[in-house]
Amino acid sequence: MNNSSPLRNVSRMPAIMSPIPPIRLFALLCLAALPVAGAEPLTSIQAIRSLSVDRARERPPARLDAVTTFYHPDWGVLFVHDGTSAICVGVPEDKRPAKPFGKGTLLKIAGVVSEGEFLPVVIPEAIQENGTGPLPAYAPVSAEELLRPAMDCHPVEVNAVVKGTSFMDQSLVVDLQVDGWPVRALLPQREPLTQLPWQLLERRVTVRGVAGTHFNDQRQMSGRLLFVHGLDAFQIVEEPKTTAQVPVVPVNGLLRVDSALRERVCVRGQATHVVAGRGLYLRDTSGSMFVQTAQPVGIQRGDEVEAEGYPVVTPFRPGLSAVDVKKTGEGAPLVPVDFQAAAQRNSAEQCELVTLTAEFMEMNRAREATTLICRAQGHTFEALLAAPAMPVEEYEPGTRLQLTGICELITDRPLVIPRNATGFRILLREAGDVIVAARPPWWNERHALWVLGGVGAAAVLIAAWALTLQFIVARQSKMIRLQAQQHATLEERQRIARDLHDTLEQELVGVNMLLDSTSKKLNGSNSEATETLDLARRLLRRAREDSRSTIRELRSVSLEQRGLPAAMEELLKPLATAAGAEFRVSVIGTPFRIGGTMETALLRLAQEAVSNAGKHSQAKNIDLRLDYEPGRVALEVCDDGRGFDLEAASAEPGHFGLSGMRERAEKLGGQLRIESHPGRGTRISVSIHLNPVKA
Repeated sequence: MNNSSPLRNVSRMPAIMSPIPPIRLFALLCLAALPVAGAEPLTSIQAIRSLSVDRARERPPARLDAVTTFYHPDWGVLFVHDGTSAICVGVPEDKRPAKPFGKGTLLKIAGVVSEGEFLPVVIPEAIQENGTGPLPAYAPVSAEELLRPAMDCHPVEVNAVVKGTSFMDQSLVVDLQVDGWPVRALLPQREPLTQLPWQLLERRVTVRGVAGTHFNDQRQMSGRLLFVHGLDAFQIVEEPKTTAQVPVVPVNGLLRVDSALRERVCVRGQATHVVAGRGLYLRDTSGSMFVQTAQPVGIQRGDEVEAEGYPVVTPFRPGLSAVDVKKTGEGAPLVPVDFQAAAQRNSAEQCELVTLTAEFMEMNRAREATTLICRAQGHTFEALLAAPAMPVEEYEPGTRLQLTGICELITDRPLVIPRNATGFRILLREAGDVIVAARPPWWNERHALWVLGGVGAAAVLIAAWALTLQFIVARQSKMIRLQAQQHATLEERQRIARDLHDTLEQELVGVNMLLDSTSKKLNGSNSEATETLDLARRLLRRAREDSRSTIRELRSVSLEQRGLPAAMEELLKPLATAAGAEFRVSVIGTPFRIGGTMETALLRLAQEAVSNAGKHSQAKNIDLRLDYEPGRVALEVCDDGRGFDLEAASAEPGHFGLSGMRERAEKLGGQLRIESHPGRGTRISVSIHLNPVKA
């Protein structure tokens, strides 16, 4: 058989309480596959089985005329034979017929080939019944021949001894022993049985079926099973030994040294747990055991039970494969045995109804069962609650649970004796077997981690706040120092301005008065002396204007506090307004602070240009523009006045304003440009290259 069913794991399942999960056909994953365009369909099963994995992945088309050897209507597993070889067909749910394909039905199958997981398989697009045909021969095989991987999908006949029966996943499961090898036979189970399969126990039989395969994800065989159409495929060839009277044996008396082989016995006790379709757990005064049977029994927990059958070897304690199980009376209330997880394991614990208190760790949900991972006395174990039962709540880690259930010992050591058990698990019977003994204390490991994390986060925040506060304090301290320095500078400038006003300005006024007095005394008698006096008076007037400008600049707070554009607006607008001109300041780019000396020099340049425009040009509009670029500042002053002849003005003596402006520009590392024509206004500009200085 080649499909994606979890049946591949059956050979590794425990003999007790381990159901066979339903087959999930790998074919369902290939429904979207389409035939290779233009390819000739494969019509031979042998040709399909011979395909390489890479070729099968190309989804070549296939058309088969073959006879049905087995069909499981619930799983969609179909085996067919074309007279030469056999193959598995994965029938999608929408292609399954209302009436299952019968053994011997001729089928016309059209579809594609998939690589499968062990051998290639056919995914049908259409299946048509075409009457019946002869079945292929069922080849008698030994256990060695049966276990050959190439036997997959082929009809076989084996000689075996029936060792047990149970119902799982819409199937009757018959445990066989073929030349000492355990093999399971699976029979679809939809209709009531006409025979009693548990009556086959310990009978030697011949079984006809189709060889199926357990495999892994590397396309390797890991076990063998048989797909059998019905109980009529079992033919009894030898009856078990019979005795005049079936002996009654206690649980601890099975399979002792003096026990006969394949001897039918009777065990009496009280049912502690009933597993529908598979059997029950039974307890007598000497211990507990598992009784396997497919027989439908109307037995409840606590009932007195009598079971007849054959002992079977199972880990730690023998079990019983029952031929007949019946209720004999009502029993006393069940009392579970206290279980100590830290004690050395003993055989009395195997299959016993026990109770223990454990700490819940985590929960895992699966289709077959819900598993509670718990810890007791330093030992971690699993408590399994079989579906469809579900825990009544979601337990928090650390919750103390009172668990009641069947104990099963576990070992991974080669010598399987109780003291070598390396662990145990608890099979819970119902949700009520889990009782909350104590809720976890609020102060547990998880909350401690939360608190620790919160404290850590708070510490980080406090440290960050402290660093931020330290940074803010440092920045504020720096600002206070700068403000103090600026305040001291402004105070010093105010003092210098007052001193200049009280000394230099007054002395210049005195000199001017002396020159005026001298000019009056000469009264034009000496023209050369008069000209010299006029020149001195002009120079003196220029010096007075420069000193007044310097005093205003020293007293200007705007340049320090508001920057160059605001200072120009504040200091130069009154000069233009006094001359009757409209004054506008525009800034291009983002202003940044430059060295204080440079800002003062640019302010003086702009002041001279605006003053000249106001006094001499009779301008109506004076526009000042500051252009800030990375590494450069440009100043431009334009007026719409009467202009002048630049060459003539430069040649005339006494024009100290223009020469002074050029000198200032050169000191700044720039060059003054003057553009003016009579009647067309004047444009004065200077560009300075510098490094920005943060304010």
